[in-house]
Amino acid sequence: MAPSLARVRIPSTLRVGPRPVSRLGIGLMCATAAVLAGCGSSGPPPPKLVPVRGTVSLDGQPLANAIVTFIPEGKTPGAGGSGKTDAQGEYQLTYSRGGPGAPAGEYRVTISKRLMPGGKEVPDDDKTPPMLSQAKEMLAPKYSDRTRATLTATVPENGGPVDFALKK
Repeated sequence: MAPSLARVRIPSTLRVGPRPVSRLGIGLMCATAAVLAGCGSSGPPPPKLVPVRGTVSLDGQPLANAIVTFIPEGKTPGAGGSGKTDAQGEYQLTYSRGGPGAPAGEYRVTISKRLMPGGKEVPDDDKTPPMLSQAKEMLAPKYSDRTRATLTATVPENGGPVDFALKK
């Protein structure tokens, strides 16, 4: 036989101090407190960003339309950043949470260059996730795979160029 569940009766008004307060009043107070708790600062201030730019080449030739991603290592603050190379292989890093540059520090770096079947560039407006895309990575995993990348970079306190010379 299943145990019986006792009914708990909540009175329509509760006494808070010298005045009675209705359940609706208590609900409104709780909702107001929740909203106010969500206001204000949501954490530490963002880290100071410094400008980061550079060039990427493959076998001595500029590597166009490659995605360069900086992943913070160790005590480097922030969320890293990424940039896309132009026709001359030049990139400028954009912080993952907005703004030009990245915090100074140590990074693991990935460089990805994906091509559609037939060797065509992936269109700029293509939002297909890599796992579902027909595009294939053309760089070795030591450059392009987030878990196997061997590239590293140090972003100095004042920022500056960070260049990568890749080999097939």
